[in-house]
Amino acid sequence: MSTFLSENQLSWFQQIFFERFGINFSFECMDGTIIIKKDKSEKEVIFSTIDIEFYQFGETKLKCYDWDAGKDGFNGVLDSVLKAPNSKELSQPIINLHANGAIINYDILGLTYWMLNRLEEVGRTDLDNHERFPAINSHAYKYDYLDRPIVDEWLDILRQVIQKVWPNLKLKKHHFSIKVSHDVDAPSRFAFSTPAGVIKSMASLILKNNNIKLALMAPFIYLGSKNKIHPLDPYNTFDWLMNISEKNNLKSAFYFICGRTDKSKDALYEPEHPIIKKMMLEIYKRGHEVGLHPSYNSYNNPEQINFEAQRLKKVCKELGIEQSQWGGRMHFLRWSHPTTLQAWNDAEMSYDSTLSYADRPGFRCGTCHEYTGFNPVTDTILNIKIRPLIIMDCSVIAKHYMGLGYTKKALNEIIKYKRICEKVEGNFTFLWHNSFFNGKKSFKLYEDIIQS
Repeated sequence: MSTFLSENQLSWFQQIFFERFGINFSFECMDGTIIIKKDKSEKEVIFSTIDIEFYQFGETKLKCYDWDAGKDGFNGVLDSVLKAPNSKELSQPIINLHANGAIINYDILGLTYWMLNRLEEVGRTDLDNHERFPAINSHAYKYDYLDRPIVDEWLDILRQVIQKVWPNLKLKKHHFSIKVSHDVDAPSRFAFSTPAGVIKSMASLILKNNNIKLALMAPFIYLGSKNKIHPLDPYNTFDWLMNISEKNNLKSAFYFICGRTDKSKDALYEPEHPIIKKMMLEIYKRGHEVGLHPSYNSYNNPEQINFEAQRLKKVCKELGIEQSQWGGRMHFLRWSHPTTLQAWNDAEMSYDSTLSYADRPGFRCGTCHEYTGFNPVTDTILNIKIRPLIIMDCSVIAKHYMGLGYTKKALNEIIKYKRICEKVEGNFTFLWHNSFFNGKKSFKLYEDIIQS
């Protein structure tokens, strides 16, 4: 890489700074430095070095160092000591304030670009059995900062620098919010099955789960789900979920599958089914959101993602569902960067909320703030927003991941991330499947997460 950045990269930085600080700064690249300026001011903030490793694709050579903000007169929003990925030992001091502005000797911009645009994931082949880049192969996991929104922490330091250089600037104030969403993999345990499928489910309930009661109820639930899902269906938690959201002044987003590229992993329902259409309309009428959950093998197939997006919008248009934004999340969190993001963008979706790891909760993108997407391969600013996912229910609870179950330990783990999002005034984006309840403890756990 050369010593200068492209115009699109600099424009993307300008957009990110506007989203974060509410100010239009100008960015200039000169002699291996990046200079931030403000109109009608002679002062400037200079980033004295560009770390080339932050602009490389794939597995990184970056190491990770500690910087004690308190010793240099700054406040760490989470901890006095910040993690600082870098290709070489940190220059001291990190920040040098002077009469005409400031010099920053750590590439905060490069870190932001590298983390938000997931450069370490481009072209990777060390994937899991669903062809996903796992947390355990990430730089953040290896250097123990996956549980920290590292970009938010450093941008807060930068906020303090900006306020010292331009004390009269009124920077944007952010407010903590909860973004709760539900991937509708299975709206019903029995309704969309066949008679043979119901019998198979009954056998599984008895042999695997020892749930004789539900097994005996299965035929009655199936036969009673011709016009709507039977109220005793264990996956029919939609009213309850909306009630909890409404009780806590939240808006739930329900993401529906609109394709079938793998019969064993995709949904049994079609979005045009009368029961699904009735459900979508009820969600909309109650003030909640209808979104897209692209099918299993669509993640690296832009044409398929576009087909499914248009299918959802067509169904919603026929129902009179009008939304200011259309978002969603990939099935199984399957993601190939930047192919999947570009596909969402080209399908004219407003936001994607896939980017969390399946095997661990945390800050895959180093932030819990929504931000404008960028394709680092084509050097293009995108129209779509990325809404990082912080917690997926099964990542914490399921046996094949962290395996904490519906326990106090699971609650504490999840609330830990919620509190971090609060401290950095971001979004606690939280996925809980409508079908991921199992007894009173699970419902209580969900309520406690929302209300704690």
